[in-house]
This record gives sequence, C-alpha cells and structure tokens, in this order.
Amino acid sequence: MEQKEMKKLYEKIDVPKIELTSAIRQAIGDVKAEKKRRWFTWNWRMPIYSVIVLIVLYFSSGFLFPSLNTAMARVPFVGQFYMMFHDKVGMSLFHSDLVKHVNEEAESRGITVKVNSVYYDAGRLVYTFTVENFNTKEDFIPFRIDKDHIDENFQPSEDNEGLKKLKDGRYVGQMEVYTNGKMIKQGQKAPLVISKIGDIVGNWRFELPVVNQKTTLLAGQKNVSILNGRYQLRDIKVENGVNSSVIQYAIDYHGVAKDDEVLIDRMRDNLGNEYRLERGTTLERKQLSNKKTRINHMTILNQPIDPKATKLTFFTSLWVEHEESKIIPLQTKLPVQLKTKHYGIGIKINKIEQKGRSVIVDYQFTGVDGGELDKDRLKNVGEFIGLGDVEKLKSWKNPEVDYENGYYLKGNNAKVTNVKTASMQSTFEFDVKELDNLSLNHFSFKDYGLYLDLSNLNQLAPHKDITVTIPVKKETSKASR
Repeated sequence: MEQKEMKKLYEKIDVPKIELTSAIRQAIGDVKAEKKRRWFTWNWRMPIYSVIVLIVLYFSSGFLFPSLNTAMARVPFVGQFYMMFHDKVGMSLFHSDLVKHVNEEAESRGITVKVNSVYYDAGRLVYTFTVENFNTKEDFIPFRIDKDHIDENFQPSEDNEGLKKLKDGRYVGQMEVYTNGKMIKQGQKAPLVISKIGDIVGNWRFELPVVNQKTTLLAGQKNVSILNGRYQLRDIKVENGVNSSVIQYAIDYHGVAKDDEVLIDRMRDNLGNEYRLERGTTLERKQLSNKKTRINHMTILNQPIDPKATKLTFFTSLWVEHEESKIIPLQTKLPVQLKTKHYGIGIKINKIEQKGRSVIVDYQFTGVDGGELDKDRLKNVGEFIGLGDVEKLKSWKNPEVDYENGYYLKGNNAKVTNVKTASMQSTFEFDVKELDNLSLNHFSFKDYGLYLDLSNLNQLAPHKDITVTIPVKKETSKASR
C-alpha cells in the first residue's frame, strides 16, 4: 500500500487517550518515586511500563476500536470483506494467518469476477470475490451458482447474502461450499460456475484451489447398524471448527431403503452437552448395486465438540423414505388398493365421481394404527393426492414440481369421515379463485387421473427417535495448505 494511503488510514484511528494517558502517568509517577530513592536513572520497571503502554496502544486501538481494525483489515483488503459480512470465523482465521490468497478471475458479458481468498472451517470452504464493471446503483445484488456444473464432493450453499457494494463501485461477495475436510488432497481444485449476477445471465467459470488446516477430530467406530440393517452408518468422524463442528459420515441404504435419506439432526455427548443442527447436506452418492446405495453426508452443529467427550449419541431422522409413484385413471375399475414397501401402509380407493367443476374421491388408509392417529395427520397425507392429465403426468419427471399450469392440481381439500377406520374424502376444485393459473382448464374425465406419491403414506407409520451411541477418541488431521 502506498505511503499516502497508509497515512490517511492511520490518521483516522481513534487513539484511546484515557487508557493511554493513565498508563503513561502511572509509569512516570512510579519512575519519579524511584528517582527519589536512587540516582541511577535506569531501573527494571522502565521496560515493563513501556510494554504496558504498547499493549494499551496495540490492543485497545487495534482490536477494541474499529478504525484500526479497518486499517489493518485493508492490508490486505480481504479482512474488510469479512467484516462487511460479519464473518467472525473468517476474521479469526485471517488474524491467525489461516486464510489463503487466491488469484483467479473470469469474464462474461463484460463483467469480471475475481476470487481473492479462501479458508476452510468445519466442513465449509468460504471464498471471497469481487465483481467489476457491473454498473448499477443498487447496494445489494443477488447472484446464483450453477449446481449442475459442480463436483459432487463440493456442494455449494444455497444461503448467501448476495453482493454488497464497495465505495469504488465494485461489488464483493462470499461463496460457501460444503465438503469433507478429511478428504481434501494437496493441489485439489473445486469447480464453481456463477451463472447469474443480478438480472444478467452469464458463465463465470472457475477451478478454485481448496485449502485445509490442522484440526481436531474425534474418530468413531467404523460401522453402526440401524433398523435391523436397513441403514448402516460408516466412517463417522467429528471435526471441530472455530465456532462450530461438523459430523462427516457415510450411510449405506439397503433393499427397500436404497433411495431413502437419513440425517443426523442433533447430538449429545457423555458430559451432558447438547449440540443442535445448523445445516445438513449430502455430498457424493454411489450406486453400489441394484439394492444398495451409499451417500456421504455432513451435518454442521452449532458449537465445537467438547474435546473431553468420550461418547457421542446421535439423534437421527428419516428424512426421505422413498416409495413408487402411481397414476390411477379416473375411469379405472374400483376399488383399487396400493401399499408401501417400508411399512405396508396402504390406500384403498373406493369411489370417484365428478360433480360440476370438481371431482370427489372416497378412500381409506389401511395398515395403520387407528389409536395412534389424529385427524390432522390423516388430513395432511390426504391433501398430497394430485389430479392431472394422464399423458402429461407420465411425461413429467416430478409432477409435484415440474407440472404444467392448467393440467394439474397438486393438492385437494381433504377431510376425515371416520378416524377409527381412517376413512377419507378429497375434493378437487377445478377453479382456484386465488390463483387462476392453477385452475384445471382442460379437464376430461376419461383423460385425467389421480397422482399418488406413496412415500407420503409412510408418514402414517409410528415413528420413534432413532439414536446411535458410539465411543470416540481424539486424533489430529494433517493440514493441506
């Protein structure tokens, strides 16, 4: 940084005069008292008082007062970026010299994106970058990372604060990427593509260096079986970060559960500490066979794990229990009965009729414990049944998400007619007054059918907390800088 700029920065620093004056007066007063006793001008207290003055200047001005913080952070400029995003982890690692400089840039549509730093902490790679030649008066600009062009070992976060404007007209942003820190190798790179900045669609493509650092790991046992082998946890490791921790683990999904997803949502150690889920994601997915899938998971917790812990108890949730989806044409001969592979929960459709601009369906859930159910849960599952054009339903990858307006109703008005027998009635109103584009404009009884995702029926099965307790031991990872 040029001398003039440094001078301007430090002229803005608010020196803590009271603390400084107090320290100086104390030193002078003590030295005068010492002089009355001895003529020898140097004494052992002088260097100590000098150190006290320097400490007051250094810590009070630099870390407790923002002006010096800003000045220090601008040498280099990256420190200011962390302050703009209130990134305490980034600031902590920056002051510990654990932030790595990056010099990568990409240009598209006349706009230049420059990535300038990266750090790793508890399962997260965080990159800072600037955007140049984006001419707008807005102070905050959204951006989007293309998730279709990224290595499955690096999962970009969907939560970002967008771009913030600097005084010189540039914008600054942060990209957060989830990864398994213990798998990072020397020289490895993460492919990232920014596909949209503000309203401008472009192709800002990067191969960014990754970084790791020496961290504390708690290693657990290799394999833990859940629900009689339906799921198997593998290679569980917990890594402590600055303000959080991350559980890295793989799960093998067997048989009917091969397309399921299990997540760890909280944890407790043997010392009584509770740890809450902050974020969870999945990384690499492997199809090991027709009946077995392996997924690498990670769960970020709200605080570091106590290093004295010797046992960890995980509380897991069955996030997805996947079943087939079925299309039942309205003119199908009734009754029709279907059931799930996980629990044998079923649905029996007894009657379908059209009344004016609506279709009414009478049905019953089977294989459920009536004593454990309530109206709200039954109604919630019933409302997931959809109604749409049969040929279009077959062509859509996921009708609950990728449907075409005017040809599909993704929900209905469900009511419970008998709780004890789990009997239900759903009414599909063709005309949606609140949102006209969701109305059925092309209905024909012979061309339409019900759409049932049988996964929803598993909500009617009795679920209990699934806990796994494992012993852990401390080990230290090797840094890869």
